Amino acid sequence: MDPLAELKQTFFQECEELLGALEQKLQALDEGSTDSEDVNAAFRAIHSIKGGAGAFGCTELVGFAHVFEAALDHLRSGRVALEDAPFTLFLRCSDAVADLVAAARNDEAAPVRPDLLAALEQVGQAKAAAAAAPAAPVAPPAAPAAPASDAPVGIAALGNLLAMVDAKMGTPAPAAPAAANDGWDDDEPVAAAPARKPGNDVRIKITPEADLFRRVIEPRVAIGILPAEEIVSVACDLSHVPALETLDVTDCHMRFTVMLRTELSADEIVSKFDFTLANEEFEVEVLADAEPVAEAAAVAAPEVPQNVAADLSAILARLGPAADATPQPDIQPVAAPVAAPAAAAPAAAAAPASPRAPARPVANDASARQRQAVSVRVDLDRIDRLMNLVGEIVITQSMLVECVRSLPYDVYAKTAEGILTLSRQTRELQDHVMAVRAQPVKAVFQRMPRLVRELAQTLGKEVKLVLEGENTEVDKTIIEELADPLTHMIRNSMDHGVETPEDRIAAGKNPEGTIKLIAEHRAGRIVISVTDDGRGIGRDRLLAKARSRGLVGADEKLAPEEIDQLIFAAGLSTADAVSDISGRGVGMDVVRRNVESLGGRISVDSEPGRGCKFTLALPLTLAVLEGMVIRCGDDRYVIPIASVIETQHLANTPIEHLTFGQEVLRWRGEITPLHRLGAVMGSAGTRDENIIIIAETERGGNVGIAVDEIVGQQQVVVKSLESNYGAVAGASAATILGDGLVALILDVDSMLRVAASGVRQPVPELKLAG
Repeated sequence: MDPLAELKQTFFQECEELLGALEQKLQALDEGSTDSEDVNAAFRAIHSIKGGAGAFGCTELVGFAHVFEAALDHLRSGRVALEDAPFTLFLRCSDAVADLVAAARNDEAAPVRPDLLAALEQVGQAKAAAAAAPAAPVAPPAAPAAPASDAPVGIAALGNLLAMVDAKMGTPAPAAPAAANDGWDDDEPVAAAPARKPGNDVRIKITPEADLFRRVIEPRVAIGILPAEEIVSVACDLSHVPALETLDVTDCHMRFTVMLRTELSADEIVSKFDFTLANEEFEVEVLADAEPVAEAAAVAAPEVPQNVAADLSAILARLGPAADATPQPDIQPVAAPVAAPAAAAPAAAAAPASPRAPARPVANDASARQRQAVSVRVDLDRIDRLMNLVGEIVITQSMLVECVRSLPYDVYAKTAEGILTLSRQTRELQDHVMAVRAQPVKAVFQRMPRLVRELAQTLGKEVKLVLEGENTEVDKTIIEELADPLTHMIRNSMDHGVETPEDRIAAGKNPEGTIKLIAEHRAGRIVISVTDDGRGIGRDRLLAKARSRGLVGADEKLAPEEIDQLIFAAGLSTADAVSDISGRGVGMDVVRRNVESLGGRISVDSEPGRGCKFTLALPLTLAVLEGMVIRCGDDRYVIPIASVIETQHLANTPIEHLTFGQEVLRWRGEITPLHRLGAVMGSAGTRDENIIIIAETERGGNVGIAVDEIVGQQQVVVKSLESNYGAVAGASAATILGDGLVALILDVDSMLRVAASGVRQPVPELKLAG
């Protein structure tokens, strides 16, 4: 087994989160955000992906991410203004990075995107050329030709870097100004020292733990978080590296000292390390203005041989080139340029040494932030097994309650308190496990604004997307399956529903269409609706298409609602021509199939000329629910407690019969339909059905259900009917009661459809569990 497999899996999981954050920040910037932290967050996300990819040898991903990172760095440094940034390109590149990550995860050939790479390389080039034109500096020493195009990116960077180092060391350096000029800018006069940059001198001591590499973090990532233009020097201490015979390459033994000249506060510097280093792995110290900056650069010099430091610089450069156009080493050898300490000496002699300023107390704040951000990554399979175990505990607890009830009163009284405590603890355990699995639908909803924006540009339409209920929570397994159905429904509303601005103006509408994506809890389910204010479903055209495909008979008459449901038929589309958006008739069919596989359903309501509304109803969880156990004849059923509004006795409720046989009752001033459960579900035995349960439907209406008896309320474990028995109309699942018998979990809306069809259900043969 690959020893890095577990680390790779963790890296790819983190990539999913980083890609989500990257897209979210780019969308915020594209929508007009001017927060610099959004830019920094996007840069950090792609930088972290690149760093981890380099550690696992994903050269294609490293190469693309490096060019992407360089383009974002132009934005971060201000070389490209926010209003001039090509965020549409950046979002496409985010998709390309996601494709590269998926290819690396599946060990597939990485997709090549030379068009995006070329476009990224042009970001910031125009302004850079304009800024460089008046200066006309002396050309730097020529570097050898770049390696062949098929060479890895790190190798190309290493060749350029070593060539520049050779050219630099072969040129005699002036004695005094070497530290200031450092031989990189040949057009600067050597006699004059540059003006001192405003800000404070800050020393950062980085002492990473040995498991730094196993956390998929390289020193380049930690140091690269700091502003590159503010770094004065970086020194590496290799004195802790053990002998080769005892060296473990998965352990980090390097220590670093970074000197900054910056206007950032100590707190701001500490916050930059929150996502890479623990609080005890670094120390931030603000120095007095008079203390020489070069002092820390020479701390490790006597212990670092020149060849070792040079090799270290080459190794780090191999992991990925720097973001600047001219590659520079991430860690400079401190022993090789002997002129640097000498150059710092006159500066030290010019001003008397002063006591070092005490370090600022920033550790407590950093610790508090880290405590708030602590999380544990757990495989979903383990949570599923835990959830199943909780379900078995619920069943066992129900069996204990049944057994205790049959005991004599004096014995029952002694055990009742213990049983009550067990029930309370079981419920609390189930609630906590459910909370671990629950996630807001925001993660899926955030992908839709970009989809609407890109489709609007493609179709030449003006559309506004309104999101509501983003924090509505649902089971994680359902969240993962929502993206595809929602994408198809949004595309359908954009292409077939919302009209062009000209058509909307002609129809007396606002030229900008509106699509609403709303999530809410209703009737024990999560209900997600996609509503547009477009033209609605063209029923005549849809019916004609269905007849031409043989889906509807030539003389068959359909109600308007039945015609609307034809939109979910496989291979049926009203588009005039097949395009990359629609026309193949597979989108809405896929939506229905995916939703039904989750135990949900989808419906459509259309009003010609006013718009269309798609409604998805999905179970909140696939594990445990709170239910009311009811009896009808010899059979027992469970109705989700979230669907129940009220219960009442039939004798106290006036019942009326309509001409076509439908029973209705007057409830709180409203006419509510009444259905007898035994007749609908085909229950066996004698029925009196003298109890009425008022339940809520997914569409917001109410219905009365007549039953024989309300047995009680309890938590029940959801067991799939399809995988263990077979689909039963009117029921969404089944459960095992405390006495071991199986009870159907009613689906109110599905039961109403059975009642409307007039077909009585056969009695399901559900026997004793086990």
